[in-house]
Amino acid sequence: MSANAIRRTVLILSCIVAGGLIPLSASAQTPQRVTGTTVTITPPAGFTPAKDFAGFADEKTKSSILIAELPPEAWPQLSALFGNLDTVRAGFKQKGIEVATLDKVPTASGEAFLASGTQTAAGTKLGKWVALAQGSRTVMITVQAMPTAKLDDAAIKAMLKTVSLGAPPSEADKLASLPFKVAPSAPFRVLDTMGGTGVAMTVGEKSVDPKGEQPLLIVSSQVSGGSVAGVDQAALAKTLLKQTREMEKAEIDTEKKVSFGGSRDGVLLEGKAGENKRFVQYFATGPNGNFVRLVSFFATDRSGEIRPAIEKVAGSVAFK
Repeated sequence: MSANAIRRTVLILSCIVAGGLIPLSASAQTPQRVTGTTVTITPPAGFTPAKDFAGFADEKTKSSILIAELPPEAWPQLSALFGNLDTVRAGFKQKGIEVATLDKVPTASGEAFLASGTQTAAGTKLGKWVALAQGSRTVMITVQAMPTAKLDDAAIKAMLKTVSLGAPPSEADKLASLPFKVAPSAPFRVLDTMGGTGVAMTVGEKSVDPKGEQPLLIVSSQVSGGSVAGVDQAALAKTLLKQTREMEKAEIDTEKKVSFGGSRDGVLLEGKAGENKRFVQYFATGPNGNFVRLVSFFATDRSGEIRPAIEKVAGSVAFK
């Protein structure tokens, strides 16, 4: 797996998957199809379907199970990441995850890789499990468990054994399952929705673009962290931009207020995204205090072609 391929995959995941810990209510544990995905799974006791992402959450312990799917072409790259313990440790260390063990677990749809370890967030050490499975999609299942959840390897392996991977949902069904409204605009096409929290679009024939040659557009919603109402929106937008992988040194040359997501107080940032590349980011906070963000990266010489399409996609975004 090339370094560029890893960076491109992590870039998409880092924009969309925030590792949220979303509280919900309890229910009986039965096999459940995760809306907008190919996955049917029986979660551990106390976990119920999430409303704001694809997966499950436990209200008592504020722990979560996040389902993220990538195109089938991503399997060779990600399975190489899980090739051995040293590789998976190095791959996840950059996201603050300390991997202790790497196993293979049988599921109803074949073997899945399982990396287990810990991750420290806000001073709390969480139990962390990341599983990778192959069906018609490339499926990643991430478990974040607070200490009070008392989940262990045995419980996670028992859950994974219940996994079955069916036919992929339609593009319309996947978009409808997102916590916001959005519509693609040519020349952009939908690559996939990710974790039920966002959608990635591109321009071009490649569905896997490890060198980042094609324009990329991602719309994602807030998963965790509580309400950001009252927070300086421009400052938060800049912070999120700088936290996006490969955008740490982005140079902002335009900043202004715009209407976005139904809010008149949206923020638009534009600038340089590296050598011969530009970025555009829209940001807005909704009526419930959560935010939605659109960020796009493209070659500078394609601005005339891409910029109008970005504006059309941004104009379609609305909080549900």
